[in-house]
Amino acid sequence: MRALPVPLRRRTAPPAHAPFAAHAIGAVAATAVHSPQDDFTARVAELSEQNFYACYQCGMCTAGCPFSFSPQQVIRHLQLGQVDKALALESVWSCPGCFTCTANCPKGVDPVRIMRALRSVSPDGHGLRRRAWLIANNHRFAGTGSRFAPVSNWLMGASAAGLAAHYAVGIHRARSLPPFARHPFPEWFRARSPIGDGHRGTVLLFHDTFMDYNHPDTGIAATELLELAGFRVELTDTVCCGRPMISKGFADQAREQARTNVERLSEQAAVGLFVVGCEPSCLLTFRSEYPELLRGTDLEKKAQIVAQQSLLLDEFLAPLAERGELELPFAANGPVLFHAHCQQKAFGTPSAGLALLRLAGYDAEIVNTACCGMAGAFGYEKEHYEQSREAGERDLFPMVRAHPEAQVVITGVSCRHQIEHFTGRPTRHLAQALRDAVVQKPAPRPHD
Repeated sequence: MRALPVPLRRRTAPPAHAPFAAHAIGAVAATAVHSPQDDFTARVAELSEQNFYACYQCGMCTAGCPFSFSPQQVIRHLQLGQVDKALALESVWSCPGCFTCTANCPKGVDPVRIMRALRSVSPDGHGLRRRAWLIANNHRFAGTGSRFAPVSNWLMGASAAGLAAHYAVGIHRARSLPPFARHPFPEWFRARSPIGDGHRGTVLLFHDTFMDYNHPDTGIAATELLELAGFRVELTDTVCCGRPMISKGFADQAREQARTNVERLSEQAAVGLFVVGCEPSCLLTFRSEYPELLRGTDLEKKAQIVAQQSLLLDEFLAPLAERGELELPFAANGPVLFHAHCQQKAFGTPSAGLALLRLAGYDAEIVNTACCGMAGAFGYEKEHYEQSREAGERDLFPMVRAHPEAQVVITGVSCRHQIEHFTGRPTRHLAQALRDAVVQKPAPRPHD
């Protein structure tokens, strides 16, 4: 199957990579007395692969932050060699990594990676380590929770469990955790009867932890949609993408996840198969994190190939629609509010999802907001609950409340739970909205 031309959104300027950072730091060090702080900032530049001297303090990152953090100030302290002041800022420790600041930077500097590197090299941990480990290793427990559903869901919903989570783990007592599905998605996939004959070739569906054990309906819809479009769907032989580990500072563990997935996907990616995913934060880890996690290793080139062949569902289907090659008879109607995931906005193409919804017949409008406020596990954490709510109240929640007649369509699982928690409105994944818009199954056709 030949590669599809996908016009991915890029940053407005080339990323400021480590060699430039090392040169800039060397120039500063040459005119000053060398100190341990110089070594520290050089290490941050190396790990983040960012040249924070390229930042000219325009403030666009801080102005756009949905959580009112100040990445600009963090970078300024590093430019001045004031490491202690940088580490003392809440922005370093509380940034949830929505990448809004990265998307806003006119110089291509990535504050998220800089702050993540700061956390990783700091001699002192910060925050609730138990909670961080549990969030980073959610994939270890999700299967067990699904196996014992609905009992596990009842236990999680009990008031005593909520209080225990609030005080012992740091999950806000008002939050309800994603319920477990009694029948995981892979179980449905193995038992299903495929639709169509797969005459357009094979795609690999990356099934993330939430798809498998919390929201199998997303995987079911994606599978049926791809099969209705003429593709043969195979599940990837993969482990957790590692995004939760990256966000909570477990870089070495995330690197092992990356190695495993790249080793298992590289052969198929090398012959042109696409890895298609539904959860932006997971799928985009393949694209934006794996090449960096595995740089300098024996898997560097393979990681780049996997990254090139990894697409979100709408990124995969939209080019076919643009060329008039999407074999799907759509007949939907009614208003839709489309909220794209923040990382999808920063590194992907949310316009692709909007275009597909309109092609399907929906009167679709994209919600113009940076982040829903959940940002992974950030909104679950008790000390960030109000910041999470305030971020959503900037634009997203008022927009949802102002259109009670519209379906709310999302791409991210964190967005799903944030919107439902604070507005009470049900949400549907983009894959579900598109699958349900198909009026009939295309007639089977012979293989070429």
